[in-house]
Amino acid sequence: MFPPSLDLKQDRPTALLLLLPLLFVLSGTLIRFLAFRYAQPDADWTNYFGALCRWDCGWYVRMAETGYDTFPIPSRINAGNWAFFPFYPMLVGLVAKVIPLPTIVLASLLSILTAYAAVVAAWPLLGRNIRAYTLYAAFMLSGPVSFYFTTFFTEVMYVLLTTLVFRFLGRSDYLGAAGAAALLSATRIVGVFASLSIGIQALMDYRKSKGTWKGVVPGLLAQPRLVLAIFIAPLGFFTYVAFLNYWVGDGLAFSHTQRAWGRMVANPAVYLWEGLNKWPDNGALFSNSQILALAAIAGLVVTGILAWRRQWPAVVFCLFCIIIPLAAGLASMLRFMTAMAPLTITVATLLARQRVVFVLSFVAIIVSAWFVTLAWMGGNVALV
Repeated sequence: MFPPSLDLKQDRPTALLLLLPLLFVLSGTLIRFLAFRYAQPDADWTNYFGALCRWDCGWYVRMAETGYDTFPIPSRINAGNWAFFPFYPMLVGLVAKVIPLPTIVLASLLSILTAYAAVVAAWPLLGRNIRAYTLYAAFMLSGPVSFYFTTFFTEVMYVLLTTLVFRFLGRSDYLGAAGAAALLSATRIVGVFASLSIGIQALMDYRKSKGTWKGVVPGLLAQPRLVLAIFIAPLGFFTYVAFLNYWVGDGLAFSHTQRAWGRMVANPAVYLWEGLNKWPDNGALFSNSQILALAAIAGLVVTGILAWRRQWPAVVFCLFCIIIPLAAGLASMLRFMTAMAPLTITVATLLARQRVVFVLSFVAIIVSAWFVTLAWMGGNVALV
């Protein structure tokens, strides 16, 4: 859906599409494990998964084991875990009742499996181009931020479900997209905006089939599957709101608890400007604030490319998924941008066009994984 045209290479063997990501599962695991041993040479090797579990990961482990709290936790900056949406931690918790492994080990293995599925599912969205597929698989499974997708973070489920939404929309399967969107809206708050993508795709389909905008509202309302899809798509979000209202008496607790992290709603442009003007004082090339601001700008630029390609469902989804978090500050913008499937898929298709660019990009993805993984274990806050 995202490439301007499909490079239909149907003669590629299915085995290659399945085995290539497995190669990057192995190489990525090796790179991250060696980085762990380098950073923590005295640690027991069995603590590998635990060493990669940093920042929000600890919250998810606790949620999978004990569920949602009924009050803030003073030992954890007076914050409640209501800020974190339930689908992926709940899934890990359910699987843990069947498979008796430590939570972080089980969650990491599930994340790797989910990341693998996300890569395979993205094949048509990558224009069925083997070079783009290689770059995307390398980025997700062996890349510089592959720890987001191979430990206990919701980003990996967010990527898979977003990919499925746009796979279904590429076939105008509104109900399929709505099912994925419902789970997406229970994974991260911005997932609810996939509902808008479904509506926009329906508008585009109507205009294409009828050749006019005349009668668009009754024409859309006359499609029962579409009406049902629009109803289903945000159900994950509203179910979580209803649960919070029952559990803590505040359906918007996921938003109100953000104050514990110092996140306040303001003008996104102001946050960007302030971030860009915070120059480093430690000799680094960029400050953490500048890295986060540049990540958000890069996301907006790639969204502009999607607009130029007239991929309007993806454009609207990406804009909301960038602007809404940015309105609360720059925190986590690098993580949010790298987990935005329409953006990373589009970048992969662009870098795959020229052989030289493809090779250089591939090398950069693999080499940078070592250094960024060390920065992650070293507590670099730009990666939070």
